[in-house]
Amino acid sequence: MAKFVVFEQFILTLRVSDDLPENVVEETTECLGSDLFRTRLSKAVRKVISEFPALAGMRVTVSR
Repeated sequence: MAKFVVFEQFILTLRVSDDLPENVVEETTECLGSDLFRTRLSKAVRKVISEFPALAGMRVTVSR
């Protein structure tokens, strides 16, 4: 069975204004930490990768 190794890593940085109201910060934090957000982000990345034949067979992991 083939062994998978890390080939490349990308960093996604999300920035917001430093003067957001606390309730907006809390809502944003909850959203970013949700299973739904991570699932959709993973699907989006996989979709992009699937559009490049040279990347066929790559495994994708979204971690925090």
